[in-house]
Amino acid sequence: MAQFTLYRNDNRQTQDRYPFLLDIQSDFLSELKSRLVVPAIQLAEQKAITRLNPIFQWEQQGYVLVVQEMAAIPAKNLGAKVTELEMLRSEILAAVVC
Repeated sequence: MAQFTLYRNDNRQTQDRYPFLLDIQSDFLSELKSRLVVPAIQLAEQKAITRLNPIFQWEQQGYVLVVQEMAAIPAKNLGAKVTELEMLRSEILAAVVC
């Protein structure tokens, strides 16, 4: 698992609201059985807060990273890998320390 990898949310209770989870945990901590993730929601569902909610596009749809709702989850609960968001590294890290 690599930092800034976007995964599908396989949790049936939350996947409608949060279709994706972004792994933001440092690769240095890869031996842990949990991962720190930021949920992503469709841009149409929430207005992004400047500097707190980076926005990205996937399959011609806008999504917001809801940094204020980040949480640790068991690594085994991550779904299929979707893409890498390394190009948003600076924005994501700035939002986390905001």
